Amino acid sequence: MRTQAAWAKLDRAQETLQKCELFRDLQMRQIVEVATLAEEVMLKPNQMLLEEAQPARYIFIILEGRAVAQLETPQGFLSLGLVGPADAAGWSSLVGDQVYPASVKALTPLRAARIDTSRLARLMDIDPSMGYTIGKRLSSLFCRQYKSALEAFKTSF
Repeated sequence: MRTQAAWAKLDRAQETLQKCELFRDLQMRQIVEVATLAEEVMLKPNQMLLEEAQPARYIFIILEGRAVAQLETPQGFLSLGLVGPADAAGWSSLVGDQVYPASVKALTPLRAARIDTSRLARLMDIDPSMGYTIGKRLSSLFCRQYKSALEAFKTSF
């Protein structure tokens, strides 16, 4: 049986998932299914949410706080942009058998929903409309972030 606090956290996760670009076109029952997979993660400033080149097994949805996505280069770290509430980090884990292409470091106290992408993939297989919707949003997110990364790279030289 879930406690009152667990239900409150689930409600907040559902609200944030509805705002997240990756999940915002899902039906409410699908949002609830995804929210049940979420585990809360809390970080202090300067802690790593995920690290470049590590196996990509989770996607994180930022619930509260800010973090920076960064790429290590021979000249130091290149900032790829900020992530904040309702943003997804680690979405490359949805592609399968990947490593995280960049790191994400907390800038403020951070609370995130961590979702095991193997479990999410099973949901997407069971419900193809969910899989299609998330896949379409993932393509859009990938394209926009790729363009942003290219712009950041161009301006760093």
